[in-house]
Amino acid sequence: MPTFQEFTEIASHYDRLMASVPYTLWADYVEQILRRLKAKPRRVLDIACGTGNTSEPMYDRGCQVTGVDVSPEMIEIARSKAARSGRQIEYDVQDIADLSLNRRFDLAISLFDSLNYVTDPERLARGIARVFEHLDPGGLFIFDVNTEYALAQHFFDQSSLDIGRYPRYIWTSEYDRETRICRVEMVFEVMENGVKRQFTEEHLQRAYSTEELRTMLENAGFEVANVFRAYTFRKPARRTDRLFYVARRGA
Repeated sequence: MPTFQEFTEIASHYDRLMASVPYTLWADYVEQILRRLKAKPRRVLDIACGTGNTSEPMYDRGCQVTGVDVSPEMIEIARSKAARSGRQIEYDVQDIADLSLNRRFDLAISLFDSLNYVTDPERLARGIARVFEHLDPGGLFIFDVNTEYALAQHFFDQSSLDIGRYPRYIWTSEYDRETRICRVEMVFEVMENGVKRQFTEEHLQRAYSTEELRTMLENAGFEVANVFRAYTFRKPARRTDRLFYVARRGA
């Protein structure tokens, strides 16, 4: 059986793949949450930052930003983008479960269902504890996750086959209700130096219940301030596909 890895070959094409994502609006929503809590963080840790598309708008809002990601390929691209734009953002290759930066922040964020990719609950619990240790008292941790509803209902099943736009792709998912693992086969076609190339990545996400995440957060020492339906301030519903969690390190 072939071995697949996440965010390796697609890394150099990732920004084109995600060109339609309104990163600024995601940052706006985080800012709305912060205003609601009367929080004005200056030092921000962006966990699973990818190519820096959420780190950049936070930096543009006047924050000192550090971005970490487990993918060296993604971090390399983030660094080159920062160098070209003149943004003073520090990027480092780090796994959330082993996070070690020897300094603390006012705010940690992890967006675009990045925590779903940590499929081992023990590693996620350890990662949340590491985030806690990197926050000052009163610091906030804001993150989103795909719900089990989203993964079970095949929200990952997508395709884009526009002949004039690359990368082209077909994504097909399978969800195991027993393990709560969603396995997504992503077949890509890219254009490199005028030559078409195809490759496959297999991505895994795990569905975490609100009870699980609350327990992990509280065991780490966090106070869970809010759980919102994505992009709103409403409570979760049965068919909510994405949730935002807001946790605070107690004083």
